[in-house]
Amino acid sequence: MAQFFTAADIRRLAQAPEGHYLLLAPDDRITPEALDVARALGVQVHREGDGSGSNGLPPLVGKSARPGRGLTLVRADSVRMTPFAFNVNRPDMNIQVTDVITAAHGSPMAAGFMTWGQGSFPWTLNYDEIDFVIDGQLEVRLDNQVVIGNPGDVIYIPKGSNIFFGSPSFAKVFYVTFPAEWETQ
Repeated sequence: MAQFFTAADIRRLAQAPEGHYLLLAPDDRITPEALDVARALGVQVHREGDGSGSNGLPPLVGKSARPGRGLTLVRADSVRMTPFAFNVNRPDMNIQVTDVITAAHGSPMAAGFMTWGQGSFPWTLNYDEIDFVIDGQLEVRLDNQVVIGNPGDVIYIPKGSNIFFGSPSFAKVFYVTFPAEWETQ
């Protein structure tokens, strides 16, 4: 059965003497506020199978490793896409997203995957972003400029841009953002 974690749960975990680490099962959910509190209190949040070597551990375990030390591997078979909150406005596009590298890994950048169907949606970037087109076509509109990326193309979008993300068919992209906390910027 999936668990739901709130900011209050993270605060309790941060005060526990046994550790500051939360391992989410694939179906578990966590609120955006809880993620913010985790960052602020130094609680590492990982999803089971994220490549951190934590598979098979109970939901709440031991002391956290020192962030920024060592390598992080994210196995392709561990990547699970989830509906993007923006889907409320555009359910027809079936926008899916997942961060695979975050500040919880000790990184100043975030990286992840995003997919969506035909259509476009407005977005304001309060962070710098680089998008690598894996499949389909990624269309980015900024003012009167339109860029269409095909598989293998890379697009840089500067901080402060008011854009439209879209695709004439579908898009699957790998993104890198700076800073890592792009969702809270």
